[in-house]
Amino acid sequence: MITEKETRTDLGKIKIHTHAISSMAYIAAMEIEGVLRIYRGPAPALLEFFGKDAKFAAVKISLRENNEIDISIPIVVEYGQDVPRIANLVQENIKQAVEKMTGLVPVHIDVKVKGIEKGQAKVPRR
Repeated sequence: MITEKETRTDLGKIKIHTHAISSMAYIAAMEIEGVLRIYRGPAPALLEFFGKDAKFAAVKISLRENNEIDISIPIVVEYGQDVPRIANLVQENIKQAVEKMTGLVPVHIDVKVKGIEKGQAKVPRR
């Protein structure tokens, strides 16, 4: 499995690790109104117990040889929202973010709606 995208320039190498791409996808998904959180399940709690940062562990990235990428992201949507519309917005936002920041082409962006929860108002960014 490929764990990073490597590009060579006149000055040296540029490597983008799958952890960085997971972070991009995570942030892009959370930008969509109606997404309450990224579903993490029990495994990240175990990783955090052992001192590992597992914030983005739920986002799965598969790099291909030809600058293509597959992304899988589990989300929790706010109750009352149009779930298919929210999932589609997540796909589009992740696609734009990853293409813009890495030059990789997302071929599959699988959004898995793992839950619906009553929302709490998000604190506006300043």
